[in-house]
Amino acid sequence: MKKIAIIASLACVVLLSSCLIPERFTAKVDIQADASYTFVYAGTAVHGLAAAKIKKAGTLSEKDQMGLKKETERLLKNPDVQNAVYKGNGRYELKIEGKRKTGQTLNMFDIFSVSTDKNGIMTIASKEIKEKGQRELEQLGISVDGTLEVRLPKNAEIISHNASSKPSFFGLFSTYNWKIGDTGQRPMMKIKLNH
Repeated sequence: MKKIAIIASLACVVLLSSCLIPERFTAKVDIQADASYTFVYAGTAVHGLAAAKIKKAGTLSEKDQMGLKKETERLLKNPDVQNAVYKGNGRYELKIEGKRKTGQTLNMFDIFSVSTDKNGIMTIASKEIKEKGQRELEQLGISVDGTLEVRLPKNAEIISHNASSKPSFFGLFSTYNWKIGDTGQRPMMKIKLNH
């Protein structure tokens, strides 16, 4: 059982600085013609170390539960976090939304990121989890069920993407969607906005 705690610790270090792992969620990024964008994450996330303790002991102590509940105060200090509620058993209900200016990077709890390189290429991606990390998360009983939607302006040139679905209805609605059903799926899109 000590191995499970070590696995969770490593997963937290490797995956997320805050040790929150998305579970059931919807996430959206809406990119504007000037490369500014808004983003939303709504759903649950599990605390990796709490998941390890539950796997090892079957439950969390009252002290652990109180500490995790207090963690919501820290989460709410982030101006993008609109709501954070501790639901018990290491799980949080989160509502995160915000806006970024042209060229401004987003790294939302390592759930997903948006960045722009010196050539003006925007990358929207989730953090890659190596196969070993995926197995470790599965051992902890952590599964992912989410969607990511990226809406693009008409001046967007798609360089690459691995979306589950692309715009339909003759391309009038430039929305790309990812259905994320396991920790191995990594949404990724590269675009350039033509001015």
